Amino acid sequence: MGVAKYVEILDLLRTRSAGLPIATKLAPERALAEEFDVSVMTVRQSLALLAHEGWVRRAPGSGTYVSRPTVSMGPSLTSFTEDMRGRGFAPSSTVLRVEEISPDLETIATLALRPRENAVVVERLRYADNEPMCHEIGLYPARLRDILLSADLSGSVHEVLVAHSIAPQSTVRRVRAVVAPAHECKLLQLPQGSPALEIVDTFSDALGQPVQHVRTRYRFDRYEVQTNIERPPAPLR
Repeated sequence: MGVAKYVEILDLLRTRSAGLPIATKLAPERALAEEFDVSVMTVRQSLALLAHEGWVRRAPGSGTYVSRPTVSMGPSLTSFTEDMRGRGFAPSSTVLRVEEISPDLETIATLALRPRENAVVVERLRYADNEPMCHEIGLYPARLRDILLSADLSGSVHEVLVAHSIAPQSTVRRVRAVVAPAHECKLLQLPQGSPALEIVDTFSDALGQPVQHVRTRYRFDRYEVQTNIERPPAPLR
């Protein structure tokens, strides 16, 4: 038995959408029906599934526009690289800055720095399938400087830390919506004044020692936070 025609068209349109910039308008349904030599209803079925997957956005009376699937961050401690790989995306990073800094009081307290210990800042733009997903600024104790400077920071910092027996085991996380500043909108290829999902994590090792404080701002149209919440047991009476 061959593949159903609407599934075949779904695969073709998925591949086409993945190769087009976000917000590109697809051809009208009737034109797609003529291209694939099928009925408009078959094309409509394929487009509905494509929209459900997040590859297109349908605007009634306007048309169908290229989009991207949303990535959900669950309650488990996973790195950006693990999140992207787990969803079939190829993760990568551009390192924008690596420097040792004299920490302010907040950084000293957050990273539990030793007296007169500096911090290392690593700024990166992170991608999924070569499309910008988030802008990340990480702070690390200066005792990790040599490890960071000798590592390939275009990959996973967590994997680098694990390789040196400094595995992040827990995090304190804050999530909020912010307005992305102009330079971040440019980096993330967003319209000026766009919102962003800001996630701030302070990761600690197995001994509870902070090893990384990172502020990440994600594209509002590509990322969401998903948490399982249960009602606590009723008190005994």
